[in-house]
Amino acid sequence: MVTVLRAERKSAVLTPSSLQCLSRIPTINLTAGCAIGCIYCYALGYPHNPGEGRVVLNVNTLDKLRAELARKRSKPRAVYFSPSTDIFQPVPEVLELGHQILDFLLSQDIGVAFVTKGRIPENTMKLLLANPDKVRAQIGLITLDRDLLRIFEPNAASPEVRLRQMSALIGADVPTVARLAPVLAGLTDAPEPLDRLLAGIAATGVRHITTSTLFLRPVIWELIKRSIGHRERWNTLIGSYKGARRIPVRAQYSSVVALSEARRVETYDCLRDLAKKHGLRLSVCSCMNPDIGAGTCNITGRWPRLPQSQQIDGVARDEELSETLQDDP
Repeated sequence: MVTVLRAERKSAVLTPSSLQCLSRIPTINLTAGCAIGCIYCYALGYPHNPGEGRVVLNVNTLDKLRAELARKRSKPRAVYFSPSTDIFQPVPEVLELGHQILDFLLSQDIGVAFVTKGRIPENTMKLLLANPDKVRAQIGLITLDRDLLRIFEPNAASPEVRLRQMSALIGADVPTVARLAPVLAGLTDAPEPLDRLLAGIAATGVRHITTSTLFLRPVIWELIKRSIGHRERWNTLIGSYKGARRIPVRAQYSSVVALSEARRVETYDCLRDLAKKHGLRLSVCSCMNPDIGAGTCNITGRWPRLPQSQQIDGVARDEELSETLQDDP
């Protein structure tokens, strides 16, 4: 049961991110807190998170967004949803506001990029499919194991729904990527289930996947321990982090507890081999793997430069430059 609290947004709607992969275009969160309820979500540790089972909906987001864009000398090329919440949470008020904002941005010739593990409503899917050149999609799917998904992503869409969404987006020529993040050590990283997952993804027509392993912060550690409910699974997952060290991520003043470098390299090598088998490209984000990664997971998609008439002094601003896709070697 999710409690929805309605609030007026006081801060700006379009906000920057310190993560390299999100630095090219502005971002929007419709809520504080997320009803998808992923127990590994890094945003659970944010000071403004309202707590489990609570979502704060910023009801004036569209009005503030209209006002912000009206004041800008140059509009952004695209906007990303969302750094710490899912735009397609299973909450009618959130889905309706999300649709209104997507519709407004697309009507202004502003592109939209999103990552979701939710069910995209039919009317919103039609809107996205009608604007393939203005949409960049990533669908998150870490496993086909329903038991594990019920534990780690309790309110996410089923694997079948997410695969169908990938297929529909690809079928309409919407650039779409599958996001296998996080990989759960000892639970979702075995070759056989990964092979089945990648076969399912490849069957949708998706040809690019991104990945990263699970990184732990104290609040995530405690929530997983309380939620996993199966001692063997808990010992398997947490046992993988024995001797793990804290590493910085590419965001200011931020660090996480990571699997050993050797374990992460082994996982990514396995995924890379399986991806090649199924005709998929693999990217590993260096934001979360600064010690071994290079390039970007391309979470916001690739966007062409703005027309010269929309640039300031003939030069696009940093957040409006095209995102460079760098696949792992």
